[in-house]
Amino acid sequence: PLDGGQILKAAVWKATGNRFKGVHWAAKTGKILGWTAIVLGVSVSLYQGDFSGLWVALLGWFGVQNANNYDRVTTLQEALLKLHATDAMAREFRVVDANLTLRQFADQYLLESRAPVYFAASDGRYRGMVAIDDLNYVERSQWETETLFRIIQPLDSIPTVTEATALVDVIQLIESKGLRQVTVLSPAGAVSGVIDRGDIVRSIAEKMNLAISDSVIQQIKQDGSYPPGFQVGAIAQAAIEATRTEPRKDAA
Repeated sequence: PLDGGQILKAAVWKATGNRFKGVHWAAKTGKILGWTAIVLGVSVSLYQGDFSGLWVALLGWFGVQNANNYDRVTTLQEALLKLHATDAMAREFRVVDANLTLRQFADQYLLESRAPVYFAASDGRYRGMVAIDDLNYVERSQWETETLFRIIQPLDSIPTVTEATALVDVIQLIESKGLRQVTVLSPAGAVSGVIDRGDIVRSIAEKMNLAISDSVIQQIKQDGSYPPGFQVGAIAQAAIEATRTEPRKDAA
């Protein structure tokens, strides 16, 4: 992250047309210089029998840590750019008949095990997402006659993305709108799945071979927020900006 590293990154970026390669080269060089400083500092201290070289070793250790973090974040950005909505979406939803009365829906689907999300369909078409909380605003006496159409949110009124949408764009949508989840649509306009922050973390972990337990994923889903220090939104934004500033290989 120091001036020398920035110059090296820019040089490799210019030569290859790939910003990420420049960052990796700068990080690797930083690690080599850091470990060199550590070995040199410890050797000087041992040779002279004092602590004069430990400052150099300490600076080297900080250099190695910074280079590792720089490299790790860049690797995460690269992984995000290779993922799409279809890689992260979960099929944790149920499709119900839009013609059910509110009473039938509550008795059949809400009294026992509940799915995280319900979508309603009729005549072979998706009508929208069932807004379960809106049941509280319908008089119980009307539950026997009113159908799910009363509490359906049409697909064109809820946040949706396509299966081919880049995951970084999904993350930006969720963070910029403060959403808990988005709905993924197939090319035909059918519901393919849903994505929340837990699904995003799970897809990243699978892509990078990270060990993240199902309990942690479920906690993220429940809380609707990323773990402390896991700034996925900022990393996704940086990845998007990096692709926008990629120089053309034939540029002067």
